[in-house]
Amino acid sequence: MALALLMPLRALAIPLFARQLGVTCQKCHTVIPHLNEFGAHFMSDGERVPGVKAGSAFPISVKTNLVDSSEFQGDGPNGAGLPKAIVDEIEIFTAGTIGSRANYFVEQYLVDGGEPGLLRDLWVNDRLNPWTDKTPIYAQVGQFTLPLPVDPETFRESYQDYTPYVQQVGNNPFIFFNPKTGGKISIGDTLSGTNVQLFAGPGYDRQSGIAALGTDIMGYGQQVLGPFTLSMYRYQGERPDGPNFVDRFNRNGYALVFNEGKWTSESLYEIGYDTNCQATSAGCPSSGGFTQVRYAISPRLFALARYEGTDDPTGGFTRDGVLLMGYGPSHNSRVTIEDVIEHVPNTTNTMNFQFTVAY
Repeated sequence: MALALLMPLRALAIPLFARQLGVTCQKCHTVIPHLNEFGAHFMSDGERVPGVKAGSAFPISVKTNLVDSSEFQGDGPNGAGLPKAIVDEIEIFTAGTIGSRANYFVEQYLVDGGEPGLLRDLWVNDRLNPWTDKTPIYAQVGQFTLPLPVDPETFRESYQDYTPYVQQVGNNPFIFFNPKTGGKISIGDTLSGTNVQLFAGPGYDRQSGIAALGTDIMGYGQQVLGPFTLSMYRYQGERPDGPNFVDRFNRNGYALVFNEGKWTSESLYEIGYDTNCQATSAGCPSSGGFTQVRYAISPRLFALARYEGTDDPTGGFTRDGVLLMGYGPSHNSRVTIEDVIEHVPNTTNTMNFQFTVAY
């Protein structure tokens, strides 16, 4: 059974659902935000438990993440003035069901990376055919995370991003980490058998300052084979590149996920091509990937290791490794300590401490 770590539908790791169902967060999670089998099915069923009516609860949850790092934080040189210890994230969530088949979700960052945050999710998801049909068909519209083999944000337990998801090639601002606005069709069960998804939306990247151009298209497919899940995707679009060029680009990914007992591993390889790079007529091939292993030492304690890298003509060859230990002191909190050994191109070593709590 594949965990919802690899599920393309957006995961809803918030205490609101626990309050509505009268259970603790451990009903769906081991150490938050990692989902157990019940949590994976709960999300796959549109945040419903068949035959159980959710109770009333104030439809808002809040998650806070505190970070203390050995390096200054922020996006600019030396952390752009942010200290080493910051309130990394404050998120507000609201979610619920609509009728017998649809559900909605809103996720707003009040603080993100120690700075004012943006809207992350605002979508409605509707099952188009009856629950009794063996092949579910869903339609989703709004702003949401793209369908990917490994979720880039909600389920990421490390402070370090997955580098292929934040790789930017030349002047093209597109990255997989950011949510996109558009529509998506999903056919098939995301937990067993075959699932195919198709996304389409405006060719625009938020905060890029670049006008929208054309329509971006993404196809995603996966096959669950016992403890293994094989998946692949293709994203394509175009962006203005200076006053005289249009960059037509694509990103193609292939992934293998394994989940059996206490072990989970994810491996992803991605290649891409941009027809124009940095306002020239030269094309840019790109590549990146990661492999990650997670082991549950106990229900509350886990270890994780990841190796990843990217390569393209404008950013060069980068690589890093992540070693992490995590512990859940309570059902709605998590503590992690991670060591990031990075080469971009000089080798650095960064220690990050996180404390996450959700209400």
